[in-house]
Amino acid sequence: MTNTYQKSISHATEEITEGSINIGIASTSLEKREIYQFRYQIYIEEMSKRIEKVDNVNKLLYDEFDEWGTLLFVKIGSELIATARINIGTIDDFPREEIDFLSLHAFQDCYTEGGNQKFALTTKIMIAPAHRSSQAFYLLMAKCYELCCSNQVQFMFGICNLHLIRLYEKMGTHRYCKNIFSPDYGLLTPIVLLINDIQYLRMVRSPLFRIARKRGAVNTEAVEWFHNKFIQHSPIMNSQSVTEEKLWTVLSERLACPPTESIAILSNLSIAEAKKFLHCCASYVLCDPGNLITTQGDVSYTYNILLSGKLKSLTFLHPVKEYSLPGQNFGANGLTEHNKNTEDIVATDSVEILALSGTSFQKFSHSNPEIAHRVVQNIIKLRYSK
Repeated sequence: MTNTYQKSISHATEEITEGSINIGIASTSLEKREIYQFRYQIYIEEMSKRIEKVDNVNKLLYDEFDEWGTLLFVKIGSELIATARINIGTIDDFPREEIDFLSLHAFQDCYTEGGNQKFALTTKIMIAPAHRSSQAFYLLMAKCYELCCSNQVQFMFGICNLHLIRLYEKMGTHRYCKNIFSPDYGLLTPIVLLINDIQYLRMVRSPLFRIARKRGAVNTEAVEWFHNKFIQHSPIMNSQSVTEEKLWTVLSERLACPPTESIAILSNLSIAEAKKFLHCCASYVLCDPGNLITTQGDVSYTYNILLSGKLKSLTFLHPVKEYSLPGQNFGANGLTEHNKNTEDIVATDSVEILALSGTSFQKFSHSNPEIAHRVVQNIIKLRYSK
């Protein structure tokens, strides 16, 4: 597949340096192959993803989007530590599957003047474990943001697993539609960044605001359209715009009691400490009937808590194993360790869950070590009480 906007992007091949970290665009087959190998190491070897279309012989992971996408890399010296891919094109450039689960046709309605409007899809963002607290993620997102600006893109789409929702929402993205399940990557959440929503980037203190604020006056018609269509009456609760008190109130309503009374890992935390921990580490997630939330054999990066609805194990059927108690944990502990899930767990009706992110917990532990220590101790106690 060719893309009419690829030429305008390919000129932006200069490297940006921040300290000893360099970001650039892969232009040679050797650079791209190194990225494909890096992806394999992260997705297959680290995360234990069982991806159908993968070159296990040469340990390479690539797909048809690489044929017309822009591949970004971050290096320290000659060491590749992070990568991302951005595809920019009109709706006709994207396969039907991506058009459907990203709801791109709905976004076409934003443009009353018609024409071939451009969208961006950012995927395959990954960082080496030793560098996940570095500037690598910001540099990748900032470069994607700049490419969108230079190509007159209003909406930059993406997809992420539940443990990364908070990370992307901190950058300024929105969840706006239903989750989807991928046999290769598990339960995924579509997200979108509004390139011209500078006010929102400022409000959530997005690191991208440092770039956005230099742009001056921008057209916010698409921003207003999006908020009216997707956000104004949405049940989705953004982790960065919800207040600590509002989150606590919602959870108390769902659980019919304070979370400290029904969520076991909050034991021995004061209400103030529990509020802070949940507000810094949790994402409130809505799941539809049939959503496969945990997949047996996949590495867990969340600690999942059921708020409402019912779940069923597809792994343990004799006898049937169900989850229906508000405050109940399900799946493997991915908050303080990286354990593999031992069950396929599916939503049997509409479900609300609280996904506590291991990625967010690492940062929380540095700023709130005493609270984090008690959470770890509670998890250890629960493990040995089973």
